[in-house]
Amino acid sequence: MGADVLPEYKLQTTRMDKFTILHYSPFKAVWDWLILLLVIYTAIVTPYSAAFLLSDTEEQKIQSCGYSCSPLNVVDLIVDIMFIVDIVINFRTTYVNVNDEVVSHPSKIAVHYFKGWFLIDLVAAIPFDLLIYRSEIGRAYV
Repeated sequence: MGADVLPEYKLQTTRMDKFTILHYSPFKAVWDWLILLLVIYTAIVTPYSAAFLLSDTEEQKIQSCGYSCSPLNVVDLIVDIMFIVDIVINFRTTYVNVNDEVVSHPSKIAVHYFKGWFLIDLVAAIPFDLLIYRSEIGRAYV
């Protein structure tokens, strides 16, 4: 691609912190695709699991064996961890401001992320099934 085809911010040299990730880097592109696949997985598997896999026998099995005895629970836990890692990565990823400048200052990135997708990402990353499991164990001992 010639210089006349690339956006101006890709031609700028930016001074960045060692742990800052460029929003147009190959790593970030692959990471975003991975997160998209995990969101699709969650959107399909969660309703299916709630509708067809949850039963009293499954609950008793979890109570006796533990949360990690079900492979689906382990995969869901890994997905939740990946969503938490995504939040950390988003706090370190550059963005383009209204002046078409790449913003790489960590505090500006954090403020931009807090004002944008942070709350949605945080709610998506909370492992509700694990919290429910922990609260049921607490009630079992009372």
